[in-house]
Amino acid sequence: MLLFQWNALRKGDRVIVHDDLDPLFELRTGTVEIVQTQQPGANEIAVRLDDPVSDIVLPRRHAVHLLPIDQAFACWRCDAIAASPTDAEPRTAA
Repeated sequence: MLLFQWNALRKGDRVIVHDDLDPLFELRTGTVEIVQTQQPGANEIAVRLDDPVSDIVLPRRHAVHLLPIDQAFACWRCDAIAASPTDAEPRTAA
């Protein structure tokens, strides 16, 4: 997410967050819960995830997308998801 978009987030905005703890960078939907403004620089954001059981995370700016996702901007995490094999395809040992 671009810095100006990140700093424009407000409580209640819907976002998608990459789970950086998941090796497949799974996407999880959520709602901005807390915005702590910082001058100068990037705000700090807390997101309440829709599942499981309403976890609250403090994502990094580049791990968050606005809904709907703007495909005009490249995201290496989204590219990694697209490049990973699906459950229908067997994983092969390298």
